[in-house]
Amino acid sequence: MRALWAVVALFVLSAASFGQRIGVANGQFVVNGKRIWISGANTPWDKWNDFGGSFDPAWWKRQFHDLAASHVNATRVWISCDGKNSSPGIDANGYVSKPTDKFWHDLDQLFSIARSEHVYVMTALISFDHTKDGNPNADRWRKMYASPANRQSFVDNYVVPLIRRYGSNPWFWAVDVGNELDWMFDNQHQNREDFIDLVARVANAIHRNSKVLVCQGMGTAGKYISAKYQGRILSDESLGAKQAGAHVDFYNIHYYDWVKPWFGSPYEQSPTDMGLSDKPCIVGETPAKGSSGQTILQNWQNAFEKGWQGIMPWTSNGVDGNGSLSDFKAGPTWFFERHPELVHPKQ
Repeated sequence: MRALWAVVALFVLSAASFGQRIGVANGQFVVNGKRIWISGANTPWDKWNDFGGSFDPAWWKRQFHDLAASHVNATRVWISCDGKNSSPGIDANGYVSKPTDKFWHDLDQLFSIARSEHVYVMTALISFDHTKDGNPNADRWRKMYASPANRQSFVDNYVVPLIRRYGSNPWFWAVDVGNELDWMFDNQHQNREDFIDLVARVANAIHRNSKVLVCQGMGTAGKYISAKYQGRILSDESLGAKQAGAHVDFYNIHYYDWVKPWFGSPYEQSPTDMGLSDKPCIVGETPAKGSSGQTILQNWQNAFEKGWQGIMPWTSNGVDGNGSLSDFKAGPTWFFERHPELVHPKQ
């Protein structure tokens, strides 16, 4: 009988835990059927290449605690900033190998912290920094993109182990395939079709192995993902043409003031206005100090009013001149005071 009760207790705990998972319904994010709005942040790194490198669990614990105390319900973390620490590994021919044991140990701690602090994590798997001039491994990463076999090694040896290890943690809500990978073909002269295929392969692998959501954060905002501008390269049709059934679950645009004259502002236009009406849309990066002519509080208010499904300022820990949590916490505080049930839906 004691064993039976132990099984029942485990089932109840598991059910409660999985009830916290973010999904998508009717163009919005939901948790157990109730709407959630991503009142978020970016906490990209502490020391750069933290995972498998100089990961400091005490620092990350403080960051997540401070985010939760400021009513931030999600943050975006770069788990490989430029690939220099061999996590994941890559050989001279562009074949990707598994990350180090330390990489996994560090991520174990991150996801444990996320669960304990009730802060959802979006992981950015790689960045355009991997193929950027000056990176000693740039040629290797360029070869990864250029070869179907190498792209599949990225999926088999990095993405699938990641998802199988952490996909059951409901606080792992989303994967950003890579930080602003559009720069890879927009100004690094890489092949755009290779990028589309990589996103498609990653998305299929994640969807086949978990309920974690998938996006691709676009540094060029709506340029390549809206028919209003230069196409819809992340549409179901585009991704599905590369890998059957491939799709992203939501669109993730990054907004800085340079974007506005070219592709508009999410604080003045809705996703529909931008030609992005078929999936939930978030502003996945935006200056923590606010945009030109608006405070960060106004950004928060306008993003919600215009129908965006979340905002994630850059950054919570002030990695550059765009600001930190102290600059943007008025936004999530205001939102929580008016919409607490959209920050932490009641189960």
